[in-house]
Amino acid sequence: MERPRIGVVMPLGYQQGGAENLLLHWLEQGSERYTLVCAFLQDGPMVDFARNLGLRVEVIPATRLTNAGNYLKTVLGLRRWIKNEKLALVFSWMPKAHLYVAPASLGTDVPLLWFQHGIPSPDKLNRIISRLPTDGVLCCSKTSQVAQRRLSPVDQTIVCYPGVPFPAVTPSREEARARLGISPEARVVGMVARWERWKGVHVFLEAIQRSAETLSDVTFFVAGGEHPRDPGYAAELRQLADKTNLGQRLRLLGQIPSAEVPQWLAAANLIVHPATGPEPFGMAVVEAMGMGRVVIASNQAGPAEIIQNEINGLLVPPGDAAALAAAIERMLTSPEQLRTMSEAAYTRGRSFSVAQLSARLDEVISGALTGRKST
Repeated sequence: MERPRIGVVMPLGYQQGGAENLLLHWLEQGSERYTLVCAFLQDGPMVDFARNLGLRVEVIPATRLTNAGNYLKTVLGLRRWIKNEKLALVFSWMPKAHLYVAPASLGTDVPLLWFQHGIPSPDKLNRIISRLPTDGVLCCSKTSQVAQRRLSPVDQTIVCYPGVPFPAVTPSREEARARLGISPEARVVGMVARWERWKGVHVFLEAIQRSAETLSDVTFFVAGGEHPRDPGYAAELRQLADKTNLGQRLRLLGQIPSAEVPQWLAAANLIVHPATGPEPFGMAVVEAMGMGRVVIASNQAGPAEIIQNEINGLLVPPGDAAALAAAIERMLTSPEQLRTMSEAAYTRGRSFSVAQLSARLDEVISGALTGRKST
């Protein structure tokens, strides 16, 4: 018997953030109950990735929403795709996709789901999307759900935590340091984040400056590159880095391939994530914890849902460089507590796996299909 076909609509063809990576991880993992087929509203490397997995893929180009003619053309293209593929359900992977999918599905009686990966602001576009017909809105965290509920006229929100892929073989700290040219005796504290102000890289650098003398044997690193949404931030960070006077003890790595991130996490004793703005989830937090690394993060939004304070990580006030510096010093001077918390962090981090995400998505899709059949 042929498995029900689930259509997944992605508005982007290029990876720009965590939501895109999450989709690729899910497509690679696959579904245990359903056959996934994809429609992209933009051509790009993600299209090739999906095709290389052997999935049925169609590109239905979309341009600016203000161009009524092109918008209608995209909607009609999606409508044909839904019918031709005989889809049992359509899943819009991002809010923008739902702007096209909802009108395309009118009269088809096909259930619809869409994924809210952020913490939506109550602007006009988000209000419009939230009022379009749907059988459920998946939210990446409880924080995201609370914000989405303020916009949705009917509460159809469902928390679905993202999943993170972990390396099949985790390098030891000694192996990772040997490859990266870091002394085996050094203590290492790092951060993995793109260079946007709300990610709080400047807070980490300010904390480093406060602790430079106390932690004279510590090496620090920041993995992550400049971001087009915050073009002036990189220059500010480099100036802050120069003020620390740490020389080679502070490494601003820039953007590194995702395959290299586990090496740096393995080399570290401690990871920080001092976001100053609300983090919808915090995949970087989970990635580090799943490698057995204690994370010190801001006590808000997604990270506060992931980390159990004083059990598998530490939570500090957002934007407080002094509190972050104190937490770093405390962990590095308490090796037994760090070891115990590292073990707990590993267990907690590994609970957010791609397999767990896939099972959760299957469960939500099944619920939407069953709900439609029962009405």
